[in-house]
Amino acid sequence: MTAKKYTVVELYAGIARTWEPFRGWEKCQLGLLVDINSYARETYKTNYPSAPYLTGDLRKVSAEDLRVAAGGRVDILLGCPPCQGFSDTGKRNPRDARNSHIGTFGKFVSKLNPLAVVMENVPLLATSRRFADFTNLLDRHKYHWTAGIVNAAVFGSCQTRQRLVLVALHESVGADPVLPKPTHGGDRCYFSFRHQQLMKLSEDPVGLLGATPAAGRAAKSVTIISDLGAKRPAPYLSEVLEGLPTIGSRAARSLSHIPWSHGTKMVRRMEAVAEGDRWRGGRDHFSQSYGRLHRRGLARTITSYFSNPGSGRFWHPTQPRTLTLREAARVQGIDDSFQFGALPSRAAELVGNALDLAIARTAYKAVRSALG
Repeated sequence: MTAKKYTVVELYAGIARTWEPFRGWEKCQLGLLVDINSYARETYKTNYPSAPYLTGDLRKVSAEDLRVAAGGRVDILLGCPPCQGFSDTGKRNPRDARNSHIGTFGKFVSKLNPLAVVMENVPLLATSRRFADFTNLLDRHKYHWTAGIVNAAVFGSCQTRQRLVLVALHESVGADPVLPKPTHGGDRCYFSFRHQQLMKLSEDPVGLLGATPAAGRAAKSVTIISDLGAKRPAPYLSEVLEGLPTIGSRAARSLSHIPWSHGTKMVRRMEAVAEGDRWRGGRDHFSQSYGRLHRRGLARTITSYFSNPGSGRFWHPTQPRTLTLREAARVQGIDDSFQFGALPSRAAELVGNALDLAIARTAYKAVRSALG
């Protein structure tokens, strides 16, 4: 007799990075992915043709429609609702229409009644009324939940991406969710963009791990998971990028390892910037803009605009360009076997909006330890 598998549904799926670690668990099966972005669906289906993927606005989809499309039940519900209205790099508009998706996700939790719920978002969400409403909904529907600000670097990424991770278990599971402890830390030295020298994480945890003001404000509402006691070091950026084929080769093109087009003025501007430093010739940009990465450093958060040097610290450590699509994908933990389509700018949006695999694994481990 075949044992029952847990059916997993990911909403606001993009290229399904929250589902990714669950994909290798033999007790799971993918019930459904849903996103409004048809290019995300096309890209994912190119890689996994049999994956059930629905394109649509979740505010116009019923819970029963999702249940039926997923095969009759939803055991594990995953979701990364749009975060632009809460992002510290955006306008932080409490009236942003996209903020309503937190309530939409809550509606599906209440009506689908899954055993486990995972929600990921930007740290600043934890300070909002919508987050309080969502956790109150979990309480009313008899879920035990935990939430924390997770830094990808202390879980094995070369990126200091910080995200709010919430895991909830229905009381019928008989366990409380526990987010795992950091797996990486130690005494390795990394290049500090703030101090312009190599330092241990313990010597400059704020600068080296890229702590944002939003994470600091969120710490008043949820725990920041930042223990540096683990001995295993996070990888350098250079270690994650090494081994890629030479740019311009057929192998590089097949991997979407292709430089973006930069103007002559921009290239000249960045030529004068030392490895790990940034251009300081203007006042109309934030502190990480026009920044050059360092081979022995950690990358800052990859966004949808990583092709634009004025949007963050995205300039290659030694070459006259920003990170390629494949390099950014590697930083996010996306395997080289994952293929992107013929629209690089659209693919960059998918990569920038993806969940770092190191963060996805924290939620996966919390769910698996309870249901496994």
